[in-house]
Amino acid sequence: MKVLELMNPNVITVRPKTPLREVLQIMLRYHLNNIVIADGEERLAGVITYSDLSRKLLPTQKELMEHEEYVTNPQSMEDRFRDFVSVPVQEIMTREVITASPDLEALQAGAIMTARRIKQLPVVQDDKVVGIITHQDIGWGLMIQYAECMKG
Repeated sequence: MKVLELMNPNVITVRPKTPLREVLQIMLRYHLNNIVIADGEERLAGVITYSDLSRKLLPTQKELMEHEEYVTNPQSMEDRFRDFVSVPVQEIMTREVITASPDLEALQAGAIMTARRIKQLPVVQDDKVVGIITHQDIGWGLMIQYAECMKG
C-alpha cells in the first residue's frame, strides 16, 4: 500500500508571511496540531506545530525570572501575546521538513514517523505539496486492508 492511497490530498497551507494570529485561528478552526507552510506555487517552505507555538508563546523559566511582572501582572503577558501574534510564521517555522513521496510504501512512512517522533508527513512530488499522511491514515488503511483479506 502506497502513501498515495492513504494520504489526504486536501492540505491546509499558509504562506510564509502569514501572521501567527491567522495561523492560530486556522489551527483552532480546523483542530490542527500543525500547518504546512508553502509558497505561492505550493512548494514546501516549512511547517509549524502546536509545540513550536507553545514554546514561543509561553515564557521560559529564565524569562519568568527576568520578568517578574509576567506573574504579578497578567496584563504584561497579554502584551507579550499581542506582540507575538503579528510575527510572520516564517520567523519560527521549521524549515528542514521530513517528507514522503506519494509512491513510498505507507508502512515505511509510518516507520519514519515513529523513528522521528512526528505525527504526520507532508507528501511532496516535484517539490510541490500534494498531500499529508498521518499515523492514523496508515492505521485505518491497514485495518481496512486486513478486514478485506479476512472476507475472502
